[in-house]
This record gives sequence, structure tokens and C-alpha cells, in this order.
Amino acid sequence: MTELSNNFKHTIDAKNRLFIPAKYRQLLGESFYLYYEPGSPCVAVYDAEEWAKRSQKVIDSHNVDWQRFVFSNVVAVEPDKQGRITVKASFCEGAGLKKEVAVVGVGDRVEIWDAEKYEKEIATLNTSAKQFPSLIG
Repeated sequence: MTELSNNFKHTIDAKNRLFIPAKYRQLLGESFYLYYEPGSPCVAVYDAEEWAKRSQKVIDSHNVDWQRFVFSNVVAVEPDKQGRITVKASFCEGAGLKKEVAVVGVGDRVEIWDAEKYEKEIATLNTSAKQFPSLIG
């Protein structure tokens, strides 16, 4: 899979529908997976190939509790003709998604954040950026 990058601001409507940018839809494919891990600040979005890898690890663990936990918190989605998906209400609640959201490419996945929460996270990361290795040189 090509790496997902960049970020976009969008809104979730009253029916929990969210527009996914065309760039991401091209990379994610015709259908993809939304995963929310309780306590996480965002909803993760995986293409079918990446989700298959991750879910296989869970299946191979033979840990029924982990399987129940993971597979009860994932949903397959297909964008409608306008490029929108419906985000499960419990995912919106758990991640604190309000009307304004940030749709963020993070390498092997897309993350859906509440826009205000994402801005705070980025501000925190920017203040501690010196701890990260430089990609420039």
C-alpha cells in the first residue's frame, strides 16, 4: 500500500456521515475498515490488505477475549456516491468526534480525530519535535 499522508478538515453531519477525500479513497479501495479501540483519541481507518494483516494476528493468538474485543469494535464501510461513509455512533462518542473533524493520513492508516483535539495533539507534538530524528539531514 502507498503511504497515507497529509490531513484534511471536514464535518460529520447529523447522520454521522463523513466525506473521505478522493486521495484517501483511491488508496483505501472500494471498501475499508473503521476500527475504534476504546480509550483511543481517534477512529482508525484501514484498507482491506492492512486490516487482514492486523486481524490475522488477533485470530492467530487464539485469545477469545482479544478476538471479541477487536472484532466487536470494527466495521466495514463503502463510500457512497458522494464519497461519504457513515461512522458508527459509538465510535463517534468514544473518540469524542463532534461536527468538525480532522482526517489524517498516518502511513498505513487514516485517523479520524475531533478537529479541536487534533489541533491540541499537534501543538503538543510541535513543542517536543526536537526529540524526533530529522528526515532532512
